[in-house]
Amino acid sequence: MNVIGGVFVRTVVAASVSDESREDLLASVGLPATVTRAEASREILSADTYYDLIERATPPGDADLPIRYGELFDLDALGALGLAFKTAPTVRDALQRLSRYILVLTNTLEYELRPAEAGAVYVLSRPDHRRGARIANECAMAAIVKVLREATTRALAPSQVTFSHPAPSSTSRHRDYFGAPVVFDASHNSLVLSDRVLATPTKLGDEGISAFLLAELDQLRRRRPDRPLDDQVYTAVTDALPDGLPRRAQIARRLGMSERTMLRRLAEHGETYQSIARRAQLEAAEALVTEGTASFGEIAFLTGFSDQSAFSRAFKGYTGVTPMAFREGLAS
Repeated sequence: MNVIGGVFVRTVVAASVSDESREDLLASVGLPATVTRAEASREILSADTYYDLIERATPPGDADLPIRYGELFDLDALGALGLAFKTAPTVRDALQRLSRYILVLTNTLEYELRPAEAGAVYVLSRPDHRRGARIANECAMAAIVKVLREATTRALAPSQVTFSHPAPSSTSRHRDYFGAPVVFDASHNSLVLSDRVLATPTKLGDEGISAFLLAELDQLRRRRPDRPLDDQVYTAVTDALPDGLPRRAQIARRLGMSERTMLRRLAEHGETYQSIARRAQLEAAEALVTEGTASFGEIAFLTGFSDQSAFSRAFKGYTGVTPMAFREGLAS
């Protein structure tokens, strides 16, 4: 079942200007009016219940709920994920952490940082099959921009914001809030980010705290019973990379199933082991290149490539530039 955490639900309710009281909106989905932050972190709702709530919390003509949601969103309410976001060295690292660990709070969406000319595109993937889902996508993008500004020392702005759904009745506040052109009916939901923005340091970047938090998030991520199989395979491959690229049978055993069952279930969802393993290699490699402390030979070894030449070819195919050019671009 697709679920979403209470922090997102409560922020929608707080941003609502519906005639229904906030207490009544929360009660309608079985949530108490007042909880501690720890209690809220354990709350979950089904995705459809969340979309129903958004639609009820947004009266006709109210196109600004996502903007109010972004303004109210509290990074600290995300718990360990919020702290891991704030202690990442740069904006790029923070977004990569959000991509990897959002599953501890919801499995309704995915984030991916895709390389692009002079920067990257941060893509949000989630169906927009109903009004509540479309509003939820706008809320998510508004929240990301808010927490990036909160975590850094600059008033950051994307170069462009895109949404895959049609424009709402009014978009007058969207451009002002995002500080960039906002395009609707686009091919995907995204933030277009320059290299300068991606390289922006956070206020609290701390390697020691980050290592502790990421270990905790990895444990939370592994314990989720509703994790998609491709995500489980991705995590298992990533964990095994320092010992070399793992074989399919090795990962299947780690997940408690036969190799044939694993491959069949992946195929049912349009995935292959090879594509997931290569993505795990390249995303781990990109993180290590960005970090800047390991040599390219060490990165090739740590991410399971046969040698540095194979790593360099694969990395250029993934990012469009060599590892050296990528690292130099981060420093410029």
